[in-house]
Amino acid sequence: MKNLWLTAALLLAFAGQAQIVSIVGTGVNGWPGNMTGAELAMTTADFVTYTLPNVSVSTGEVKFRQDYDWTINWGGSTFPSGNGVQGGPNIPTVAGTYDITFNRSNGTYTFIGTTAFSFVGIWGPAVDGINGFMGPDVNMATVDGVNYRLSAFYFTSGTAVFRQDDNPNLVWSSTAFPTGTAVSQGPALFIPGGQYTVDFNRTTGAYDFHFPSVGVLGTAVNGWNTDVDLMTSNGEYYYGNIMLSNGALKFRLDDSWTTNWGGNGMSGTAVPNGADIVITTASTALHGIEFNRNTLSYTISTTLALPQLSLTTVGVTPNPAVLAWRIQCSNPIQEVALFDLTGKLVLTQKGNGLEMDLDAQRLASGMYVAKVLSGQTVATMKLIRE
Repeated sequence: MKNLWLTAALLLAFAGQAQIVSIVGTGVNGWPGNMTGAELAMTTADFVTYTLPNVSVSTGEVKFRQDYDWTINWGGSTFPSGNGVQGGPNIPTVAGTYDITFNRSNGTYTFIGTTAFSFVGIWGPAVDGINGFMGPDVNMATVDGVNYRLSAFYFTSGTAVFRQDDNPNLVWSSTAFPTGTAVSQGPALFIPGGQYTVDFNRTTGAYDFHFPSVGVLGTAVNGWNTDVDLMTSNGEYYYGNIMLSNGALKFRLDDSWTTNWGGNGMSGTAVPNGADIVITTASTALHGIEFNRNTLSYTISTTLALPQLSLTTVGVTPNPAVLAWRIQCSNPIQEVALFDLTGKLVLTQKGNGLEMDLDAQRLASGMYVAKVLSGQTVATMKLIRE
């Protein structure tokens, strides 16, 4: 009996020190409460030193916390190593693959890179109006070393090139704006002043400057993993007609938790990192959603954001297409937005007349949904890429 009680006492003592430490934040899978499965639990043999190997980290922020609770958490201001303190600031992260170590006793942490991605930045007067090509690059983020993104950056009118590893001999550019294919040592690209999100493929040289996306996601839409992007023609006012059901949602910028907004009620002023917006509706129904990125005002209602344009006034040929769809409308086309079947925005293109060619060559085969904006109306149609 004495041995039984001793064994029980040891088990209780062991359980008392068996704290779980996890890493969480936009640098990994998102903040808890915003995404399912956000926690990345670390492993330990002594409940002091915790490790997590070969973790894919994106540019963002993280913290360490104990027992999946914010009561005990550690943050810091330096990367890839530092001394975490209780309740400290979010730790900034740089995209890459790392072996992560954390010491629960003294708060020290290290991110040791296992895959070194090349840096790609945008360089020139358009990103540094004072120093121009004598100034530094603005680095883009990547999770694979091939696809790079610069999110919601304010450019001044001027020229710029893409540059790798701050090397003036490793530059790509082209004169086509807002989309094109950059070539090695190509002529500098002129960028009109404004705020853009930029995507660049280091392998193909393909690039795209577009307005930052604002999407909604949550249990009222498609879950916490996939944004349904709203439409915009100016990067300020966003709108869309989206099927919603009972649940919750949030707005976020460029499919990332780095910038997100919540709120209270079906209309009002959104709050950065605010509470989930609760949607209560009798049944799944089409809702009009409007959001102003400057004022943060939003409205969610059963009144559609824009009236639907009759498809009899819009045509498309060919469909299916391999190279491009030609879209024709009886009224001037302002913009066409193309979405895949998950609701993700894959292409936007400005219009300036009664017809336009929508490039299909860089898209995967399958079905897409196109929204054609004309005046204060929008038409929705299905397009097929062979």
